Amino acid sequence: MIYKTEEQFDLDLQTGDYYDMTFSCDWCNDFDGNAAKGYYADITEKVQAQAPGLYKAVDPWWEVGTLHGKIYGVPMLKDLGAEVFFRMNSDYFEGEKGMTLPAEMSFAELEPYLKQWKEDHPDVYPFYLPGAGLSGAFQVHERIVSKYLVIPYSKAGTPEGTRIIPVFDDEEYMEMLRNLHKWYELSYINPDAATTTEVPKSIQTPVRTGTAWTGFMGWSDPEAYGFNVKLVRFIGPNMSRSTQQGSLIAINAAAPEKNVEACLKYMELLYTDRQFRDTLAYGIEGKHFEYYEDTVVRLQEGSEHYMQDAYVTGPAVSASVVSTDKENPADPKQWEKVYEGYKDARVSDTKGFSFDPTNVEAEIAALDAIWSSYSAELVTGTSDPDRAAAEMRELMEDAGLDKVREEAQRQLDEYLEQFDEKREQQ
Repeated sequence: MIYKTEEQFDLDLQTGDYYDMTFSCDWCNDFDGNAAKGYYADITEKVQAQAPGLYKAVDPWWEVGTLHGKIYGVPMLKDLGAEVFFRMNSDYFEGEKGMTLPAEMSFAELEPYLKQWKEDHPDVYPFYLPGAGLSGAFQVHERIVSKYLVIPYSKAGTPEGTRIIPVFDDEEYMEMLRNLHKWYELSYINPDAATTTEVPKSIQTPVRTGTAWTGFMGWSDPEAYGFNVKLVRFIGPNMSRSTQQGSLIAINAAAPEKNVEACLKYMELLYTDRQFRDTLAYGIEGKHFEYYEDTVVRLQEGSEHYMQDAYVTGPAVSASVVSTDKENPADPKQWEKVYEGYKDARVSDTKGFSFDPTNVEAEIAALDAIWSSYSAELVTGTSDPDRAAAEMRELMEDAGLDKVREEAQRQLDEYLEQFDEKREQQ
C-alpha cells in the first residue's frame, strides 16, 4: 500500500506509473475526469460475476461510481450527505444551565445559547470565528463556480433546482450571514474574526461548527476540548454527486485480468469481513485498539502510531464505530441511522455536473479577486451582509458575473440534456 500526495496522483497518472487500484474522489485524483479519460477499468460486468458480496454490500449506491452508464469505481460508503453541526459545550449548557440541546435546530435558534454564555462570561466571546467563517456554512448550496455562483439545495426537486444564481440570492445563506452580523454587533463573535487565521483548541469557545454526520464522536473528547461536546445539526443532510464522491476505489484500466479480479475480491473482503476492515482501519487489536461494547476504543499506541484516515482505506459502514473512550461510548448502529436519515436528504438535480472555466477564465480571475477582498468580513459577520452584497454585486456584474453565469448555465443545460436523451431511448 502506497500513500501519495494529491500532486503525486496526477503526476503518476500522466507518466503511466503502474498501480493495481487507487484511491479516487471528487477533490483528489478526480474520479469523473479520470474515468472519462480511460484511466480506470470498466467493472460493470465483472463486479457481480466475480464479487457478488461486494455488489450486494454497495447496492443501491453504485451510481456514485458510475459514469455514462458504466461502473468505474467502488464507492467506499461513508457519509454521503453534507451535515453541519454546532459543536456545543454540553457541560455548561445542559449540565450547568439546564438548557436543552436538541438533535437539530435552525441557525437562528442558536442565539439564546450565545446570549446565556455572554451574560455569565461578559468578557468572553461564545462564538469565536476565524477569517474563513463558519465551517461548512456553504453546504446550504451546491457551488457551481467558486463561492459566488450556486444552486441552493432548498430548490432541489423544483423547476429552480438546475438554475444557477449568485450566492447573494440564496436567501437561506444570506439569513445566516445576517444573524452572524447581528451576533457580531452583540459581541458574541470575536472582533478580530476577519483577521484571525485559526481558532486553536486552547481557546475553549463553547460553540464551534463542523461538517460530520449524525452520531459522529470525533469532537467528544473532553481532554482535547476541556469539556464534553454535544452535536446539534443545523444544515443537512444535503446530497450531491460531489458529497457522495468523498471516497472511491478504482482499478487501473491497464491491470491484467487476474489483477482486476484480485482487486474486486480484496474490496469484497473490505465490505464483508469486519475483522479485516478493523485491522486496516485501526491497527492490531490489543496494541493499537481494543473492542468495547461493540465499538472500538483506540489505545495510546494506536493514537500515536496508527492513526489512518479511515475513508482512505475502506468503507465506514463495514468498520466498527470508534468511541472516544469507555466513558463516552459511540452508538454501534450509527451508520444504519445515518443512512436511514438519507431518505429525507435534499438531493441536487445537477447529476454530477462539473463546470469548465476555459471560456471565461479572465472574468473568473476578476470575480475571484473581488470575492476575496470582501469574503473575510462577510462570512464572519463583521460587515452588514446586505450592504456588502449590494456593493459586491455591482462590482462583480461589471467584471462579468452575468457572462460567467450564462456560460455555466449553458454548460449545465447541455450536460443535463444527455440524461433526458437516455431516458427517451429507454
